[in-house]
Amino acid sequence: MTVAKVFVVVTVGALAGMLLGGVFGAAAGTIAPGLFRALIPWAQLEPIGSAAVLGATAGVLLGGGLGVFGLIVQTFGGKRPEG
Repeated sequence: MTVAKVFVVVTVGALAGMLLGGVFGAAAGTIAPGLFRALIPWAQLEPIGSAAVLGATAGVLLGGGLGVFGLIVQTFGGKRPEG
């Protein structure tokens, strides 16, 4: 496996996680705006935007981690695919 392929797999995983996390966060901010409005007590936050940013941030971390985990499993797993 080349370095470029590793980079692409981890980057695509992180971007997919960011997209899904942002959508989930925006939906959560729409459903429960009071939860995200009171996240920082000394500042007024726009609930949908702050929830989307938090969801996208968590999605980048989890999606990139999932990409790395997949590469580790593929590296140390039994059969390796051709190519």
